Amino acid sequence: MSQSIVLKIPSDLQCMKMMKDVITDAGFTFALPQADLDALIKSTEELVQNAIIHAYPGEKGSIEISVHPFRTGMRIDVRDWGIPMSYTKHRSVPLDKNASAGFNRIYELVDTFEYYNLGKEGKKFVIIKFASHPVHHNAEDTVTPSKTDKTVTPPKNISVKIRNFREGDEEGIARLIYKNYGHSYIKDIFYYPQKISELHGKKFYSVIAESGGHIVGHFAFILVPKSTIAEIGIVVVDPLFKGRGIMNRMIEKVLKKAEDIGLDAVFGEAIMYHVFSQKSNLAHGFTESALLLGKTPVNISLEHNELAKIEKRGAVLIGYRFFHTSPKSLYLPKVYGKQIRKSYKKAQIPFKKREKQVSPSPKHIFLAYEFDPPTNIATIRIDHYGKDFKHKFLLLVSQLRAKHCDMVYADVSLENIPQIDKVIKIMNKRGFFYAGIMFLYHERGDYLRLQLKHSDRVGSKNYVCYSDFCKSLSHYIKEDEKRVAYL
Repeated sequence: MSQSIVLKIPSDLQCMKMMKDVITDAGFTFALPQADLDALIKSTEELVQNAIIHAYPGEKGSIEISVHPFRTGMRIDVRDWGIPMSYTKHRSVPLDKNASAGFNRIYELVDTFEYYNLGKEGKKFVIIKFASHPVHHNAEDTVTPSKTDKTVTPPKNISVKIRNFREGDEEGIARLIYKNYGHSYIKDIFYYPQKISELHGKKFYSVIAESGGHIVGHFAFILVPKSTIAEIGIVVVDPLFKGRGIMNRMIEKVLKKAEDIGLDAVFGEAIMYHVFSQKSNLAHGFTESALLLGKTPVNISLEHNELAKIEKRGAVLIGYRFFHTSPKSLYLPKVYGKQIRKSYKKAQIPFKKREKQVSPSPKHIFLAYEFDPPTNIATIRIDHYGKDFKHKFLLLVSQLRAKHCDMVYADVSLENIPQIDKVIKIMNKRGFFYAGIMFLYHERGDYLRLQLKHSDRVGSKNYVCYSDFCKSLSHYIKEDEKRVAYL
């Protein structure tokens, strides 16, 4: 952080303007968009006021504000040496998502809000705000369709070439994402041309639709870490070129590329507000395996779609396209065994049931989880059952509830847990119900996915199924949710 700026002020409200001026000047110097700058100033103001009122009540002290600009945003640390504060006070908020003051307000304004107890060295709050996407900082670079774009549609017979990504495509991809989604697209890496260029071939692979030297379509698959599968997505077509079969041509190229680099499978998430994406996946040989409630945000926008207008989180249908399969040996939980068998039969993957022999349980259990703030969803991974599993699992769920996740998914290994019935029983009693099978998902292993609703904004009826398997799976999930509710 060679460009950091540090300001140390007395614990006096009269010094607030000085703090605001420093952050404002830093924001202008490093071209931070005004809305992001305002959010940082308001958040820092809350933290400084908190220090003045609660850290130094009736006494004088010092407050240090350090500003750390970086390429995609800005970090601000607010430090004081006053009265200590319990970590649980920060961890337990936001207490009220509709609150407009205090820590609640900060959670709403910034992307990251953390607290550090430094012992004798005081305490520190850290806030981070990621900038609006740099490809749009200059007015002349903003992708706004011209009047000509709105009225002149390219002729139907215009040539559109489908090809693999090559160097130089990155800016065209970012502009195409913005043209379709504005700033709302959730995978914001694709707003940054430099990141696209740096990570292509490492974290994802892209396919391009090109016409007249312009990028008019994009389709990608994102590699799953430590596995041999990838998630297809980031599908976007220029509005002026929609309805010409470009997406279908791109997906064929994507599937060919995925097979060529040696992947065992790809999977996709079909948004279930309509059946188009479900039909498309089935037409390209995908096998449906899981239905995830609450996976899409409340504010998703689909033109002329009534289900998308319902202010509830929506569902996605997981489907796999396999290139290579191999026999599996699985521990099947009694409560879900029959449904799991249906999924493997549907996917045409041979398996044998492993006997649940008594074996020494691991003494130490490590439960891993991932929390994704943009979607407000967490995913737990469970690979072993052992000493204190129940206690550690419940503690982890409690921590995720404190983060106010809307949905919590849990992946339970079907290949490594002889005591799988005990694991499922513990999870069912805490509200987790069936979602489906995630093939090859973690280090080439197969996992049973369960799901937990932790919000009244998760919809149960705002989706439609196209295939008979999807309809059957949906019915099964609804019945299992009811069963779990009475445990």
